[in-house]
Amino acid sequence: MKRIAFALLGAAVIACEGEPPKLPEGAPPSVAPEPAPTAEQAPVASATPPPSTVPLVAPTCCACNCAGGDAGAPTALADGSAPNGATPDGGATVVVATVKGTVMGTVTTTPASSAANAVIYLEDGPIEPTAKMGATIDNHQMTFAPFVAVIPTGGHVAFHNSDPFPHNVFSPDHEKFNLGNIAQGTSAVRTFKKPGAYTLLCNLHPGMIGYVLVSPSSYFAKADSKGHFTIKDVPAGSYQLTAWAPRQQPVTQPVRVDAAEATVNFELHR
Repeated sequence: MKRIAFALLGAAVIACEGEPPKLPEGAPPSVAPEPAPTAEQAPVASATPPPSTVPLVAPTCCACNCAGGDAGAPTALADGSAPNGATPDGGATVVVATVKGTVMGTVTTTPASSAANAVIYLEDGPIEPTAKMGATIDNHQMTFAPFVAVIPTGGHVAFHNSDPFPHNVFSPDHEKFNLGNIAQGTSAVRTFKKPGAYTLLCNLHPGMIGYVLVSPSSYFAKADSKGHFTIKDVPAGSYQLTAWAPRQQPVTQPVRVDAAEATVNFELHR
């Protein structure tokens, strides 16, 4: 009996060694771990590191940050461009500095007394929105006062009468006009739409004469008693500059205006 029991036990052991263990129903199959790679199968490290996934950040301007400004907004130059070809930030306010200059000089006339009533103006300059567009000429003691008035094109003149008798104002030049008789203490206003010099006359008093100079730009000046003139704050650029005086032939010269002073002298004749 003992021999039979040992024989059966040995057969059971042999059977267990040759069969895989049985798993309970519903349990996942076990996965055997992969063997470690040999030296020949191990991957070789690349000499070039993989590209970085960290975004690059452009360096900011310390000076801008320290001042509390926008480090991304370049400073505009005088001509409105950004330094080194950079484009100003669309969200930033860029202040463009306009270059302006001064035109000055002297007008001489024949006779010399006419220079005190000379007018110098830019033929092709702009009429600024802030330009003074009105003037007043008074009929006073049988004269037009001032003798010469200057306005930009599109401006107006109020003709007033301070004398104790009526006056008339008319002009035979350009847009001919006649304002009729102007009673004491009243005024008549006229708008001048075309540039040029208008002679002022009174048909009630033939000895009266005066002038309205209508400039094509708002950049003009009247000469002083010695014929000196100055036109300030002229935008930089190239222009045609004209000098006019009563009973003189006007003269036009080119002028280049920049940050420095431009000097132009005129000599007028009848």
